[in-house]
Amino acid sequence: AAMGTTDESVPLADADTKINMEGAKFDKSKDEVSVDVGQKMIGLTKDELEHFKNDPCWKRIRLFLFALFWLIWAAMFLGAILIVVLSPKCAEKQQPKWWQTKVSYQVLTPTFYDPLGDGVGTIDGITQKIDLLRKIGVTTVYPSPVLHTSPKDEFFDTQAVMDHSKVDPRFGTNEDLQKLIEAAHDRDMYVVLDLPLSSVSKDHPWMQSPSLGADDAFIWKTVGAGQPNPAGFYDAPARGGKKYLGYPDAAHPVLNWASQKVKNTIMGAIHTLVDMGVDGFNLDHVSRLAVDGDGKPNHDEAIKKLAEISADIRAYQKTKPELAEKEIVLFSSLHDMEDLHARVTETNDLQYTIDNSFTKLSQKNCTAGTAKCVHDALSAAFAREKSGSGFHPYWQFSNAQSARLASRFDADTANLLTFTQLTLPGAMSLYYGQELGLKDGPAGTSKPQAGVMQWESRGDAHHGFSATTGKLFFSESEGGDGASDNFESQYAEENSPLKVYQKLAKLRQRDEVMIIGETQRDELRGDVIVFSRFVRASPESDEASGAVYVVVLNFGAVDADVDLNALGAGVLPAGKALTAAEITAVTPGVTELRARDKYDLSATALKVPAKQGVLIRI
Repeated sequence: AAMGTTDESVPLADADTKINMEGAKFDKSKDEVSVDVGQKMIGLTKDELEHFKNDPCWKRIRLFLFALFWLIWAAMFLGAILIVVLSPKCAEKQQPKWWQTKVSYQVLTPTFYDPLGDGVGTIDGITQKIDLLRKIGVTTVYPSPVLHTSPKDEFFDTQAVMDHSKVDPRFGTNEDLQKLIEAAHDRDMYVVLDLPLSSVSKDHPWMQSPSLGADDAFIWKTVGAGQPNPAGFYDAPARGGKKYLGYPDAAHPVLNWASQKVKNTIMGAIHTLVDMGVDGFNLDHVSRLAVDGDGKPNHDEAIKKLAEISADIRAYQKTKPELAEKEIVLFSSLHDMEDLHARVTETNDLQYTIDNSFTKLSQKNCTAGTAKCVHDALSAAFAREKSGSGFHPYWQFSNAQSARLASRFDADTANLLTFTQLTLPGAMSLYYGQELGLKDGPAGTSKPQAGVMQWESRGDAHHGFSATTGKLFFSESEGGDGASDNFESQYAEENSPLKVYQKLAKLRQRDEVMIIGETQRDELRGDVIVFSRFVRASPESDEASGAVYVVVLNFGAVDADVDLNALGAGVLPAGKALTAAEITAVTPGVTELRARDKYDLSATALKVPAKQGVLIRI
């Protein structure tokens, strides 16, 4: 009513709403009111700020705050540097060599897989099965034999070499070996070979035709008419009555490494194999690299010869940019190195020595019980390791020179021994078929422990080894009906020997404790062996950095209640409680304990069935 002459009132808002009418405009034609509320300023205006711009007091305050900011920033930066430099450094983790984390798998080439159907396995047969080997955790393939040996029905004599630079034509060609090596490397796997250095076959061209080689290629001795041959020397009719030194028998003439012909020939062959990509060599019978006039080993000279061979290989690698940084391993077996292993590992001319002492154990000769046998063998092995000799454990429980585990022991004990081998520190070499629990072939057959690998349950193709018809030259494992003692059947079974092997083989490649962890052994308690694996928090600490694995092995014929609270000092590191123990793996005969199950073992004994084992994670 105040905005016009009319008595009609115009409602501008609800009764509860108050509007400041200053600056309000009423548009009668549109019957609406617009209100300009203006813009409210926040803070000081430009003109007001100009007043303080040149004020001396505010200039000093601004300069002080600017300097203070950069001083604080510089102090924080310097503090960060000091923290990095002065803080205690973390202990540098051990970086194991490639062979220390690998599971080596020794394959007998002629009895592993025959892809041609002629009854003899080949190198290409190994290549065709390499994906299956990788699937079960094999990381190093060790085919044997490979090099050209005597052309007879003897397929397994790796020492009877005819030509160090060529693959035995019965097993394939150098190109086949190259393909195997490339296939392995494509899968981050390795290939190692036997490389006999000290002897060859008595049918070697140098022995049969003196004109083909220097007469000093072998160790000779002249014996007067009617005089007996000295020990280790044998007749050589083609050499005018001279006697040659043979080791271990007359079929293997010992080479004379003082001969330049021998050095040049064998080192040339090694260079060829290195160029092909071979990752390591088994140098057996190293002690015979140097002998005296009576054929007795000269250890000092043998070590010098080995050092020359090692140095030559390293020098050759440096001439090849693609090989310069590669670590090619040289190794031998304990049976030949008992007196030498300490000295050659100290000089790093051999990277490791295969401990094959377990290949000599059997149920028959373990008269005091299997547990005592195993305990004593472990004690001897760990004593070598702790002697400061540079000995690295490399376990071999079965090989081509001894009966298979499952033929030396009953099936459960054989599986338990393989379980033991897979949980020990260091590297290991498994003999093909050991992961299945295969037994020797029938007694009286040629090399029963070298029977054919059993891939399938069916018997019409010799369990998948060969499509050849009729009887094989090689033996086939006995003691099973083929329904379960083969790769195909066991791979489909949850806790078969093969599946247990696969789980442990992969665990020892990915778990730091199983790779570099130390071992603490408990005293032998009847038929039970217990040891732990862990990484120590620091050299002086009694605590573990991370998890602890406890291995419990019952070699007895009855179940055992094992009280882990009663373990000896140091077996269980400080701070580790048994209240949440987790089962990691068990042997095939354990049915009441399952992987990943957790138990409170602080007040309850662990019940381990007869001839079974358990791996516990704490």
